[in-house]
Amino acid sequence: MFTILSCTILAFYLAELKFVNGEETTPGSCSFSVSEPQLLFSNNTHILLTALDSENSRVLVETMTSSVSFVDYHFTDGSIYWSDQNKQTISRKTCPLGDENSIIETIIQNSKAMGIAVDSLNDHLYWADHDSGTIKRSSLNGSSIEVILDESLQSPVAITIDTSNRWLYFSDHGRHTIEKCKFDGSSRQTLISDDIQTPYGLALDLNSKRLYWTDSALYHIKSSNLDGTDVKLVSIDVSSLVDISIVVMGIDLYGSYMYVSNLGTGIYRIQKNKQNAVPHRISGTHHAAYGVKMISKHHKNIYTVFLVNILHNIHIKSCLSDLSKARDMHHN
Repeated sequence: MFTILSCTILAFYLAELKFVNGEETTPGSCSFSVSEPQLLFSNNTHILLTALDSENSRVLVETMTSSVSFVDYHFTDGSIYWSDQNKQTISRKTCPLGDENSIIETIIQNSKAMGIAVDSLNDHLYWADHDSGTIKRSSLNGSSIEVILDESLQSPVAITIDTSNRWLYFSDHGRHTIEKCKFDGSSRQTLISDDIQTPYGLALDLNSKRLYWTDSALYHIKSSNLDGTDVKLVSIDVSSLVDISIVVMGIDLYGSYMYVSNLGTGIYRIQKNKQNAVPHRISGTHHAAYGVKMISKHHKNIYTVFLVNILHNIHIKSCLSDLSKARDMHHN
């Protein structure tokens, strides 16, 4: 009886997952409701949202005197988060797509935060504190701050996370490295230390199990396996970028494309695995374009873990066995 009840609970969880992860959301909720993927990005003083097939961008946050570096979002409640170098803060805006009048909250102060990463499954915020040479974690409201790493770090900048496997990837401009560690700071490993200067953007392709990064000093994009092996230079034909300085900054991935910010010119879409791929500008800007983050209704990384945890906790094998027995009894 208990197991059958658990199966019923599972059905409700799956239904809830469908609506959170799909186009429909509960009325009045703050979840992003997008039928097509969109790109969240910063251009120094603004945070904007743009469709992938249009250069028309929508302003979500206008900070004016600030210097917005990195952006991220919580894809079950719709809040966006950003780091501000001038103010030395991390802020968030709740429900930006559902409520234009939602307020801006400063959740972290007195921190030269650079890269940030929102763990939407465990409701944690991670960030790289550039000046103190630390990587920290807090609750989403900025409380319960913990230092994850504070040894042998000089100038940590970019962060991205693999929630499924609880890995945190980060770059250090002072040490000229890309490294990874577990969410608690353990099992630290140096992945990339050759032919690297200022790795500004990091992105994970968990389907192909590769790590991508931009180097704003060496003007290139590279990728490797998740353990740092098989390093490849992304082949890009820049002949169409006449009179444009190439300073690649933020990066995120969707499907077979990379979405990359170039300082002072905008956001570009580039095919990941094509020789001499031609960059296509999807959003232009005269300001400094920095962080980029894809918003999509398909978040396999987080929700795979979510489902696995549910199936484990209610002992799905026993559940299916009991359902089969109940069906046989009914037919008999």
